[in-house]
Formats: sequence, C-alpha cells, structure tokens
Amino acid sequence: MKHTIDKIPLSQMSYERFVSEYLLPERPIVLTSVRNHNARHITAKEVHALFDKKGKKNIGWYDAVPSVAEELMPKLVQQVFAREDMSVRPLAMRVFMQPNGHKTLFHYDGNSLHVFNLTLKGKKRWILISPHTPLPSPPFMFVSLVGKTFYPDESKHDFYDFELDEGELLFIPRYWIHSVETLAEENINYNWVCTPVFPRIDSRSGRRESELLLIRKKLPFINRFLVDEYDQYGGKGEEIIEKYIAEIGISDMLMRIMKELIVIPKTLFLAKEIKSMAKDFEKNNFNL
Repeated sequence: MKHTIDKIPLSQMSYERFVSEYLLPERPIVLTSVRNHNARHITAKEVHALFDKKGKKNIGWYDAVPSVAEELMPKLVQQVFAREDMSVRPLAMRVFMQPNGHKTLFHYDGNSLHVFNLTLKGKKRWILISPHTPLPSPPFMFVSLVGKTFYPDESKHDFYDFELDEGELLFIPRYWIHSVETLAEENINYNWVCTPVFPRIDSRSGRRESELLLIRKKLPFINRFLVDEYDQYGGKGEEIIEKYIAEIGISDMLMRIMKELIVIPKTLFLAKEIKSMAKDFEKNNFNL
C-alpha cells in the first residue's frame, strides 16, 4: 500500500515524541523548517573544498571531519546520537551533492544504519519501501534486483513516494529500501548516520541482515568480497554483531545461504541492466 509520510515542523516535535513514535518503531518521518546557518551560501565548489577528505567523490559522496559534523548537526540528531543504544562511528556525517536528473538505484544502507538526511539545497523525490515488504537483493548485497522502470506495486509493497524540499530533515530507519531522484539544478544534502546496538529481526530485511552476519562470522572468507568492513560493523564490530546474531541458529544460517543462492539466476539476468544503472549513477555528478 502507498502511504503518506508524516511531515511535521521541527519546532513541534519533542525528542520524547520522536523516540516513541518514530525512532523506536523505526518509522520514517520528515521534519520541516530545519534551519542551518550556511544553507543559503554554500556552493558545490565549497562542498568539494570543505569535505574533500575521504568519501567517494565519483558518486557525489563526501565525508565530513568529526568537528564539522558536530557543528552542523541538529539538536534532535545530537540527542539520538547520545543514546546508549546507538553506535556512532568516528565519521558519522556524509555530504551528498548531485546535479539535476541524478537517480540512485533502489537499495538499503549497510551496517544497519539509521539515516538523518537534511536537504540543504535543491529538491529530491524519494521512494521508501518497508523492510517488511522488501525487494529481492543479489547474494550478500544491499542493492535491489529490479530494472530501470521499476515502481513499487501497491498490492505487494508498503511504501512512501514524496518530495523533500530545502530545510526538510528525513529520518530513514535501517533497512528501508530507497531510491532518490534529484529535481533541481544543484542538490546538496547533509547526512548523519548511526547504528542501533540491538537487532530488528521482526522484519524480513532485519532478519536477513542478522542471518548474513552469522554467515560472515562462520565463513569469514566471504568478507573479502564485500564492500563494508566486518570488523568495523556499525562502528563497534563484534560488540554489535554478537547481539545481532544472538537469536540466529545454524539452521537459520543454512536456510539463508540457500535463499541467497536461489536468486543467482535473476541476478545474472539483470546484471547488465544493474551495471548500466550503476554506471549512470557514477557519471552523472559534478565534474569538479
């Protein structure tokens, strides 16, 4: 079913209400009228200069140094990051910058990340799909096995389809699959990420993640072929992983291996199209 996402002014959202109605239930929300002191003046060239430290510039991703990340972080996000049940990595802020027409593949973020996405400049269209009605993924990956023209089926998926404007802060809970399309000439977004230290195995995607972590623990050679670092998972590695796999048994792990292998034919069938989408995603960025 297609749902309407809640849009509430930040000034009307208390920390306690956010935690009880959105953070703990892991339910997306858009907080509006979020001010940032340099929103009007920052440019693409300034982003490139300020955040040209690490990250993946070819896809418009810049990492921020911790001092900058803390300075720019909204108070509500600071309060979430201070919680004992959240793990925060040393580089917890990312900056995304893309031109008009840029579009991501459908995917969910690794490391079981909660994401706070603030639109500093521009406008983007977001599609979010619930982890209870997820899309299939290639073995051990987070990208979705769908083609260029895919759109969620209201009879099969619970999802949101909405636009995010300047000054709006989107909370994307872990495992929510999303695709993002830019709708303005210059789009700059600040992202802050954290990982809950407890698992969420009551959703299909959450259980898959815990089962994959057990596979990665028992068959560590697999980690050589994956993008995210097992030892640094969620910023705490084994400390978090042990909690995530506590209720997962060997039979669950073996069944997960079968489920991952069974999508290989579909992966091979869509490989060329997904590769083409990934190529477009990388090349369609500011050439600075």
